[in-house]
Amino acid sequence: MPGPSLALQPNPVRGRGMAARAGKQKGKPRPRWPKLSWKGAELLAASSCREKNTLSSCGTTPHVICPAGLRVPHVPRQTLTAPRRGEQHRQRQHPATMAFSTRLASSLRPALAARHGAAPGQCRGLSTPQGSEPSFSLGGIFPPLATPFSPTQEVDYAQLEGNLRRYAGIPFRGLVVLGSNGEYPYLASRERVEVVSCVRRALPRDRLLLAGSGCESTQATIELTVSMAEVGADVALVVTPCYYRGAMTTAALIHHYTEVGDASPIPVVLYSVPANTGLDLPMEAVITLAQHPNIIGIKDSGGDITRMGLMVHKTRKEDFQVLAGSAGFLLASYTVGASGGVCALANVLGDPLCQLDQLCRTGQWQEARDLQHRLIEPNTAVTRRFGIPGLKKAMEWFGYYGGPCRAPLAPLSPAQVEELRSTFSANGWL
Repeated sequence: MPGPSLALQPNPVRGRGMAARAGKQKGKPRPRWPKLSWKGAELLAASSCREKNTLSSCGTTPHVICPAGLRVPHVPRQTLTAPRRGEQHRQRQHPATMAFSTRLASSLRPALAARHGAAPGQCRGLSTPQGSEPSFSLGGIFPPLATPFSPTQEVDYAQLEGNLRRYAGIPFRGLVVLGSNGEYPYLASRERVEVVSCVRRALPRDRLLLAGSGCESTQATIELTVSMAEVGADVALVVTPCYYRGAMTTAALIHHYTEVGDASPIPVVLYSVPANTGLDLPMEAVITLAQHPNIIGIKDSGGDITRMGLMVHKTRKEDFQVLAGSAGFLLASYTVGASGGVCALANVLGDPLCQLDQLCRTGQWQEARDLQHRLIEPNTAVTRRFGIPGLKKAMEWFGYYGGPCRAPLAPLSPAQVEELRSTFSANGWL
């Protein structure tokens, strides 16, 4: 069956880090909004009136006129600060900020509810108790896209669009752009933003776009996260800073992610990938950050099922979701309550992984186990064993463009290529 049209799409609703997080409050309802510059607030308000192109300014006082007649006055940047959790962080909000938050949430909530309801069966998070759906569901499979390069190692946008056309026919929940498999550390900041913009234009509006925006400093992470939001990312995926890993204490990481969550105009997902960073995001940090109104989940690539189950258990009262970071332990992750998976192997075997997701959601555990067994060795081959060069080589066998990696990543040797092929063949995929 042909996939949905990939005609250029307008940017989807952005700035969901505020309106979509209303359900994360406990006790007496009161607005909790992330800290935003006027630019972030403008993005949020504009998202509900984009189709009518009603973003405007009047004189020296910028404002937004939405379809319902909502007029948002300019509020100085320093007043757009929300109270954080804990008495030591509580501060008084500017009255204009409170009015802006309440009225803007009311304006955006119907549109967000309609958007989130596009595929309720597919989006349901397995870690969520019945009757308590997450306000922003991450349930399903996300391939962390490989970034295609030309023979001269420039980003090949034509090949990227070609891969996206193929992926459009697979029932992914969305795509992750600029994760580890996207060779994120090897791209310049300009290239990172351009790749996300290209994917957003081609991606159907019912698919989420998670964009990697983690940098070593908090300031650089915030700046890149805002840039990703501006070009259409729905969620920011923020990897742990690790260059000075000895100084990355629980307190330092909580502070880093809290600052990013406060400033981001889109929801934030934590990203723990100890194989690449040498740093596991501490459980205490995850539990604390799960309470932040703009931090909606974690992608955990460590493979420790006990740890993942404990995360689900300890954050069960929060609007927070756990995503498996690899196809090799996807089934096991679902049994302890994970909501979905960000799986490198989905670049190659997207349909089988979506099938595994569906089998788990419908309780067909025997079939799910049989399928999971056939995915373990190929997954290991394109991750720990041969890495991104192996992933890109396997993509070519299944009709996608893999192409070269950027140096210093080296291509596979002929012997490694043959070993990789035999792994897929032995499990019935080739």
